Amino acid sequence: MVLNATVIEEIREALGDDTLRGFLVRVLAEVEDTSDTLRKLLAVQDYAMVAATAHRTAGSAASVGAAGLHAALKDIENAARKAESVSALPGLVSSLPGHTAQTRAALSEILGPI
Repeated sequence: MVLNATVIEEIREALGDDTLRGFLVRVLAEVEDTSDTLRKLLAVQDYAMVAATAHRTAGSAASVGAAGLHAALKDIENAARKAESVSALPGLVSSLPGHTAQTRAALSEILGPI
């Protein structure tokens, strides 16, 4: 599931399209920044910060109904917390821009270009 339509509709009804669009733009920018940060943290093998950074951004994604991004970030967080899973991190982190693009496309179908 790329989007949680229930969350998006609740925000939309409570705050309107413009406010929702503003939230979504900020979260998508945050995810893009997080992708860069995660790559840098992986390069120095700071797995605790990888987990913390992914956790923070996962919360932002969940709060605006970006379920696919939330799940991808939780996967990164969980892998960073387990020594036996850190080998999966480069692939998980490199897939994040694709999840972001997929989310942006799904949101654009609902709200127009994001």
